[in-house]
Amino acid sequence: MPGSRGVTPYAPGPKDGPGDEGRTARTGPRVLPLTAAQRKIWLAERDASGAHEAYRISQCVHIHGPVDTGLFEAAMRQVLAEADTLRVRIVDTPDGPVQEIHPAADGAWACVDVSGDPDPHGAARHWIAADMAAPVDPARGPLFRCALIGLRADHWLCYLSAHHMVADGLSLFLITRRFTQVYTLLAAGEPVGASPFGSLADLVKADLDYRSSPQYAADGAYWKRTFGDPPDPAPLPVRPAVADVREDDAREEADSGYLAQQALCVSGERPLACPETLHKAARLAGVARSRFVYAAAAVYAHRLTEAPEVVLGLAVAGRPRRRLLTTPGVLHNIVPLRLRVRSGMPLAELLTQVDRTMNQAVAHQRYPGEDLARDLGLPGSIASWFSLVVNVMPVGRPLSMAGSPCTVSGVHLAAGRPARLKLLVLDRRDGAGPRLDVQGARERYSRAGLMSHQQQLLLLIDAMTAADPGRCVGSFGPPAVGGRTRSPEAGAGDRARP
Repeated sequence: MPGSRGVTPYAPGPKDGPGDEGRTARTGPRVLPLTAAQRKIWLAERDASGAHEAYRISQCVHIHGPVDTGLFEAAMRQVLAEADTLRVRIVDTPDGPVQEIHPAADGAWACVDVSGDPDPHGAARHWIAADMAAPVDPARGPLFRCALIGLRADHWLCYLSAHHMVADGLSLFLITRRFTQVYTLLAAGEPVGASPFGSLADLVKADLDYRSSPQYAADGAYWKRTFGDPPDPAPLPVRPAVADVREDDAREEADSGYLAQQALCVSGERPLACPETLHKAARLAGVARSRFVYAAAAVYAHRLTEAPEVVLGLAVAGRPRRRLLTTPGVLHNIVPLRLRVRSGMPLAELLTQVDRTMNQAVAHQRYPGEDLARDLGLPGSIASWFSLVVNVMPVGRPLSMAGSPCTVSGVHLAAGRPARLKLLVLDRRDGAGPRLDVQGARERYSRAGLMSHQQQLLLLIDAMTAADPGRCVGSFGPPAVGGRTRSPEAGAGDRARP
């Protein structure tokens, strides 16, 4: 490996590459309109006075084994050529913003060696934090960045970061999966095969077609029926009423994540309930295991606010067709999940309600929240209803690069300055089980406050997955209304049942 802190600066990708047959840099970019999700981000960023660093999505992948840096760059360039969205720039025109797909693989990458640093993990965190804080101009690009960071000869970190207008969470996972596949094939001297990605043009067309379709009208009618009587906002208290978490402990936990130092949010991953226990509980209840996360979030919000009705923000992919699920781009949406919670309600009843309501919401997932706010004549955004925003992201099968196992961790979805707490669950199927990441804006939450929320949610999920389905949800943990009542539990580091 190169010397300590050796850095190959970000450099543009090749002018032409696989997947660009029939097009050269001289043909110029292909121009497409924005999707509804892209336009929402564009407007929010414009209103935020160009705080481009606030709209980044990033992910880290640990590679446990040696890496050939030449093959790594070749694999990266192949994926840049295959995924249209990674070559996009967002340009404002007299007719409004558009996206330009450039024929050149308009990406940037760096190779960073911190193996000689006394604290290589700390050096990697410092480098990533600086990159995430750097402004990104959507009109100039590059809007996608990749860095290979050497921690040891047998431990590397692949850092991926994109402007949120060109990639959502699903996109990063698609790119990561294809990248590891291409690297493995190149290492074996085998052809990489055809790209598995759909075209960005098809994704944009599907979004435009939806806006004039009967499904759009049906979705709007469903949401207007569901929220014709709008709920009262029930925000969580900034500091939960739980046992204190020492600031030093919180800092240690938060800093263990490579993306924890992002300019606007603090976060830290922790394992969810025991995978076997969670799987068994879901099978017994007859629901997907992700339903326990949403049920726990609803109980937690009810416990802290005493609101009889809880609205969660449900993050969805916005891709109802299989082909769209293989296309990197931006179609994501956040839809409201309206749940009634009573302390005397059996857990089984809540899980059934969560399952039914989520199935209905997913069936109508493409309808933009801005359109619903307009339909209902709301003065602001429907986001004011949310107590929590919950995003469960399935990681899928374990990844490897030429035989070296890879672990996805530290996904960070930065969308402006979030007013609500965000729960991000990486639903990994690699034996480690799901992991919970809690994110919140720095101006609203301290590290200790986030760790308190995270710890209580973990305790709650543990208890709910181990409980009899007939147990009342009000029995899970002590009341903690409005941040006033303190928990009688032991110290913050204990994992006792609530």
